[in-house]
Amino acid sequence: PLSKLFVDEIQPKTTGGIVSIPSQVSFNAHRNGGGDISSGVFIFTSTTVNIGNGFNTTTGKFTAPVSGTYFFNTTCLTTSNNGANDLQIRVDDTNVAQARQNASSSVHNSISVTVIATLTANQVVHVHVSGGGGLYGGTGLYSTFCGYLIGATV
Repeated sequence: PLSKLFVDEIQPKTTGGIVSIPSQVSFNAHRNGGGDISSGVFIFTSTTVNIGNGFNTTTGKFTAPVSGTYFFNTTCLTTSNNGANDLQIRVDDTNVAQARQNASSSVHNSISVTVIATLTANQVVHVHVSGGGGLYGGTGLYSTFCGYLIGATV
């Protein structure tokens, strides 16, 4: 048999009169110059959002401040080339998602990769370029990397 729960009133959990909210973590980064890259870590040098301070613009890597399930997306512009360009999202240097763009003529194209990953605190996530003609590293918002905490692990 099923039980029923009746509640007359729900009170928010507060600390000193302030309603507590769960951990909030999010970032939105882009590359702001530094040249094209054909292999290795794609370093996003600027952020417009960095709640929780998990994203490092020097290394281009995100370190999870809390354990939980995260959403990540990157979209990058290729250099004007006709090669196969590979883009990956890596967790602790292990590839967890990737995409390939293979152009038949020398033009700029965009490549996107999206993944939902369960992380423990202090795991590191970054965008990795492997092979191909490379990705554009100039100014503008042509190449971005973002992520946010969907829900913390209890």
